[in-house]
Amino acid sequence: MSECTVIQQRAFKDFKSIKLPETPASLEFEQFECCERLLVLADTTDSVGYKNDVTSAWIKLSDPTDTYSFNLTKDGNSTTYTPTVKAFVNEANAHYATIPWRDVLSNDGSGCYKLEIDYSIGGISGTLLWGEYNLQPFSIENANTTCRIKVVLDLKQEIERINFRDSNVVDTIRINGFIGNRQPNMEVDNLVYSDRKVKSVVRENLYTYEINTDPYKNDVISRLTDLYLLSENEMYISDYNYHNHSHEILDIPVIVTESPEIDYLENYQRRAVLNAVVSDKTTNKRTYY
Repeated sequence: MSECTVIQQRAFKDFKSIKLPETPASLEFEQFECCERLLVLADTTDSVGYKNDVTSAWIKLSDPTDTYSFNLTKDGNSTTYTPTVKAFVNEANAHYATIPWRDVLSNDGSGCYKLEIDYSIGGISGTLLWGEYNLQPFSIENANTTCRIKVVLDLKQEIERINFRDSNVVDTIRINGFIGNRQPNMEVDNLVYSDRKVKSVVRENLYTYEINTDPYKNDVISRLTDLYLLSENEMYISDYNYHNHSHEILDIPVIVTESPEIDYLENYQRRAVLNAVVSDKTTNKRTYY
């Protein structure tokens, strides 16, 4: 039997795929801002959490040779404050930066800021607009009509293909809206004894809260549904409305209990409102025999 003649030599090559960052695209026939400018508040004299907003941003690369930079600007100029970049613990080639607006306010003052990420991934360069922000000092007046969701991201997030486990990325979003309408949802377990007297065995309050936003465009609504309400490992709610029945909804730990609902309001306009129900993270408000 004759020897085989080599007529073609094959080599194995592994090409990694990566989802390039995207800034929400604008419609060609309409001029509008890609991102709605969000209010962020901070207090340089008090470090309490509910008075100080933070913003986190992240990017995933395809290779260690790819480059990136987190850039915070104020009115088009570089800020004195420089974001500190960290690597994700359980995701190779992924990085994030958390901006404590308290530090920014101390260094650069109040005003309009823009957070962008410049990148070169697989030879393709671009700029991702993460968000635009109106930074103001915390006060009852500045916070009125707003509510805030704070999250700790510590799960595998398939939407952006990033494993947040053990990184504990903290982020907040302050929106015009309302968090409240607390309901006890009391569960009652009574027992009828032989003498026909009814006595309590267990009573437990399972408090729920409603989250109702003002009308927003898709950028904010999708961030709420696909990031804050979907990807959180820990969530804290705060409300700053004068008219709220309770002024004690300040960084209360909660968890999502019902699917969020989006109301698209009227036809031929781009804004919608989001409604969601959350409940206490810890159910320890009970009495029992």
